[in-house]
Amino acid sequence: MSGYWHFVASAALISMLAKLTNLHSLAFILFMVWICYLFYKKWIAILTVMLSILSLLFFHFYLPELPNHNTLSPPDDPTTISGTIISSVEKSSSRLTFTILDKQTDEKIAVAYFSDEEIDYNEAIRYGSVCSFTAEWNVPDAATNPGQFDYRKYLLSQKIKYEAKLTDIDSLKCISKTGLMQVLKGVRHKVLGYIDRRLTNETAGWMRALVFGDDSYVSEDIVALFERWGLSHLLAISGLHVGIVVGLVYFLLIKLNLLTKEWAQWVILISLPLYAILAGGEPSVLRASLMACVGIILHKTGWKWNVTDILSLIFLFLLVTDKYMMYQVGFQLSFAVTFALLLSKQILLQSKSRFAQVLSISFIAQIAILPIQFYYFSLFQPASIFVNLLMVPYYSAFVIPIMFFMLILLPFPWISLLDTWFLNIHEIAMQIVYWFDEYVHYPMVSGPLPWIIILTYYVLLFCFMQLWEKGKLKQAFSFAVMLVLLLTLNGLRPYLSPYGTITMLDIGQGDAFVVELPYRKGTIFIDAGSSFSFQEQAPSDRVHDQIIKPYLYSRGIQHLDAIILTHEDTDHIGSVSYLLEDFAVNTVVVSPFFSTKALYLLQLTEDVELATIKGNSKVTIAGHWFNVLAPIQDNNDTNGNSIVLHTTLGGKEWLFTGDISKKEEKKIVKQYPNLSVDVLKIAHHGSDTSTDRQVLSQLSPEIGLISVGRDNLYGHPHQDVMQRLKEQGVTILRTDLHGAVQYRFKGKEGHFIIRK
Repeated sequence: MSGYWHFVASAALISMLAKLTNLHSLAFILFMVWICYLFYKKWIAILTVMLSILSLLFFHFYLPELPNHNTLSPPDDPTTISGTIISSVEKSSSRLTFTILDKQTDEKIAVAYFSDEEIDYNEAIRYGSVCSFTAEWNVPDAATNPGQFDYRKYLLSQKIKYEAKLTDIDSLKCISKTGLMQVLKGVRHKVLGYIDRRLTNETAGWMRALVFGDDSYVSEDIVALFERWGLSHLLAISGLHVGIVVGLVYFLLIKLNLLTKEWAQWVILISLPLYAILAGGEPSVLRASLMACVGIILHKTGWKWNVTDILSLIFLFLLVTDKYMMYQVGFQLSFAVTFALLLSKQILLQSKSRFAQVLSISFIAQIAILPIQFYYFSLFQPASIFVNLLMVPYYSAFVIPIMFFMLILLPFPWISLLDTWFLNIHEIAMQIVYWFDEYVHYPMVSGPLPWIIILTYYVLLFCFMQLWEKGKLKQAFSFAVMLVLLLTLNGLRPYLSPYGTITMLDIGQGDAFVVELPYRKGTIFIDAGSSFSFQEQAPSDRVHDQIIKPYLYSRGIQHLDAIILTHEDTDHIGSVSYLLEDFAVNTVVVSPFFSTKALYLLQLTEDVELATIKGNSKVTIAGHWFNVLAPIQDNNDTNGNSIVLHTTLGGKEWLFTGDISKKEEKKIVKQYPNLSVDVLKIAHHGSDTSTDRQVLSQLSPEIGLISVGRDNLYGHPHQDVMQRLKEQGVTILRTDLHGAVQYRFKGKEGHFIIRK
């Protein structure tokens, strides 16, 4: 079996992908055809075939499928929980979080405590401690919008169904336990605290991330920057970091004549697993540490093993020991990159110059994980290959080694000088990434690729790599062109699709409607609200970053033809400034009565046209017409001055009403006595100040859309409004109950889709 274990690992991978994508039959059929073809060609032996099939079947039944997270309901409140803390205790100025294994149910529970004041807690609250406390149960938030990060699903992938919210920190009683893991976690906690005291916040954040795998202290802007440019692997401890640890320990022990080579190898063999635990035990560091340990053992025993076999067996071992690890992005990316580089060993050896090798490594690593990047992040930066070419050597040769060096020198008084020196150099290096982000930011944006595109992509990639390895560069180039054409075709899919979509996003207590015309002729926003940050007394970027932007990226949208703002309230315009920053916008449309102050807060740039529209007119945007019914005059009221739009989409008459009151509603139906609609956006989130009974009777809508926050303080939608809609026979779709609501249409036919 030597040299063939990657087939067994591939079978496990197929089972894993089948669980992740629910394409069980197709995945199994394709794998069986492939393995039988290889056996028919006599490229593999019968033992390899049998072990691969056994692996396929074993992992098919062994690997878990996540439960239906929409059916979860919390236990009764409040309740007493007792169990063992099985995670690091994360503490900030206002929050305390950890995971506990409940001794009664033997289930993991995410525990959180929030406070407006600085949290002071007992040091006994740490990994391994046995604790009891009273808490309120909570089901974690699920994604209610397309493209949104699903926190509930994320916790389920870690075998956590529920959250428990501590109401009183004094009720948390813990007894410390002593063991190897507890000691190591305690050492990690104390070292991290010492780092925070000895270094500036920025340098401490980098050391925490690069030495101990904790990137929570790196600024969110830098984390987002690294994600955009495919540099996240530099923040995740991997083979690069482990190699530096091994080299550093070896240098100290051998070059300083502290130990012989034989004993130094034993020290490394023992210390690497300990470091993996201190570094957080993430999949990438486990993989790298295990490979290094196996490599040392093989060297000492004189056994000859194929490196690909070692990686394959470690992949199988980690899957068996923790079957939920398959859901971790770090696990998927780490093994995908490492397998790709190992299989490309001959290509890398062909490169004579070190520069060419680094360029090849960067290129292969990026293209190997491209479908995974699209699945989780919805974008790929082609220029990231060059950014990695600059940053990987810089981090390998300078940043990561200096972090370990500074860790050793922490007790010495001159550490502050070294801290300042590092920050000055690092600031210059980071400016390079910021420059790329400012001037070379041309990402490929797409949601998850269809399985047929993924399959075709990897077949073409395999052929490309084989031809490259054999030196047939002309033929390899032709397959590279086909790869580019495939990705281009995927990017053109929306422009070839006859389907259009109207989406009422679930942003809480606010409005955000996205109109996507067929063949991507236009993308139009009608309002883009946000929540309000009371600390900064300004609109919050949470709705944009967590809902609007992920949705647009998942749809492959980078350009907006227009943003129509019905009126100037934050729950209708709060996300516009963030949209203008992240997306190309042609036009922002407001009424003539939109306030100057609100216009200033939008932060319009010179390349964005500002247009005004008034009632009793018709406007065409991206080739699609809208009848503007209001406002005709200044009503001296923000809500009363809402733009009211009437249009036809997907064979249905739509009326978007902003936050108008009954008074404005009556004016509209009086001026347009023949107006009737199929879909009515219920004004002002279902407030009783709107939705007049007689107006409803005249409009006679089939569907009523209500954009409203869960358990909002205003009591929206009002019971009387709901009763009037019910009497009229209107089918009600509301974001607090149904999540995002979509109408997908082709021609004059369409249907509604709800998230919950």
